[in-house]
Amino acid sequence: MYLLEIALVAITLGLLIAQNVRGAQRRHLRVLFAAGAAAILLSSVLGQMRWQMLPAYLVFVLASLFLLKRSYWHGAVRSLGVAVGISLLTASVVLAVGLPIMTLPAPTGPHVVGSTSFSLLDESRDNAWAGAPGEKRELYVQVWYPGVIGEGEPAPRLRTLWQELYRGEHDLFTLFPSYLRRVKTHAHVDIALAPADAPYPVILFSHAIVSFAEQNTLLMEHLASHGYLVFAVSHTYASMRVVSADGKAIYPALDKISAGSAQMDAVSDELGPRIEQAGSADEQADLLLEQNERSTGLNDLVAIWVEDLRFVLDSITALSAGHPALQAFSGRIDADRIGLLGMSFGGGAITELCKSDARCRAASNIDGGTFGVRQRQPLEVPYLMLRRDTEPSSDYLLRASRSDYYRVEVAGTTHLDFTDDPVVLPILKWVGVFGPIATDRIVEIVNAVELRFFDGYLRGGPKPRFEGQFPELTVETNEAARQG
Repeated sequence: MYLLEIALVAITLGLLIAQNVRGAQRRHLRVLFAAGAAAILLSSVLGQMRWQMLPAYLVFVLASLFLLKRSYWHGAVRSLGVAVGISLLTASVVLAVGLPIMTLPAPTGPHVVGSTSFSLLDESRDNAWAGAPGEKRELYVQVWYPGVIGEGEPAPRLRTLWQELYRGEHDLFTLFPSYLRRVKTHAHVDIALAPADAPYPVILFSHAIVSFAEQNTLLMEHLASHGYLVFAVSHTYASMRVVSADGKAIYPALDKISAGSAQMDAVSDELGPRIEQAGSADEQADLLLEQNERSTGLNDLVAIWVEDLRFVLDSITALSAGHPALQAFSGRIDADRIGLLGMSFGGGAITELCKSDARCRAASNIDGGTFGVRQRQPLEVPYLMLRRDTEPSSDYLLRASRSDYYRVEVAGTTHLDFTDDPVVLPILKWVGVFGPIATDRIVEIVNAVELRFFDGYLRGGPKPRFEGQFPELTVETNEAARQG
């Protein structure tokens, strides 16, 4: 909490209690009122007012109004008022601490991190899937890259956290994440790309369904600080919020997404008992594949995402026919060293793409499943499955892969532990949304595992080993089977 927020809570609590004590000097109450009003005014001037403190503001205003009243309420009424006031002040404290203005963990690489963003328009496709058949498909892209700040230059502006969620026109949705504009990332906006002796390797990221390109900002900054160009795509109409080039806010087509999820749930309910009772790993694999193949609604969506990623890859490698936002990377992109990274549904999208696009040289799926028409096609590229340890799935990929495959499970995690959420939204930790693993520990593990994997296959380093450093990891590979 800000110091002024702490002061306001303390002052309001004092005002609330003192007003209900017979014999309290009114001049003392006026001093408390003046101090509280000054705290609110100063918070406004400093840009520190946020919706988490609304209950506290309300209690202060109501308590201040009672300064105008000279008689005392009945004791029961006064007690109830104090109890309600304390409850509202407690709510503000919980919200302010649980949804904090924090300092983010810094990336550990040698490079300063730069950041830019832009939209790409795919004239060959429309948004018919989302009910807008005449609308060309526009994709928002966020980039993190190794940057450089010239000596003597003024300090460049830092990007704020999850900026896409509150960029553009204000509406009810933007109210809730808008406090994050006070959380500065470690990425400097539009600074120069750092010089290098060779073009940079590229990582293309695909987010979780109804999420957004910046959901793993900590990981993206970490990779960029170690010399990667990281391009993250927001999949329009399946992203939480995308602002188009003309300023229009686009929200997800929840009816289509919900229908696809409901269909998969129905198939899962039907096949689930058979999967659990499967007599062999091969039988279980066949049933898992059948379950995913029959989820046609989500398979249709993953096909759209695959084409989104392919279009961005085309734009990156061809510099989008002179797209101005990409010209800064001219000659600096190594088209022979491209890795794909996806989380949750995005992990399924990058898996599907890497079975059909030779530009994919390595792929990492963070706690995602598999979807699409190529699920029975073996993997031909090095592949990392980084996931929680609660659900058996994707083992058939391990057996079918024709390249190096790593299944790395992290004990004590849930699905959302693999995003920025544990750092940014500690309130969810208190209600059991995240696993028991410490927040700083899961950030360290994800950063280390992903960097080690991509360094091994995009930079010609040694084959990655994940055992030993982190006892939370359980690692399975296909190394013995492939050598045999």
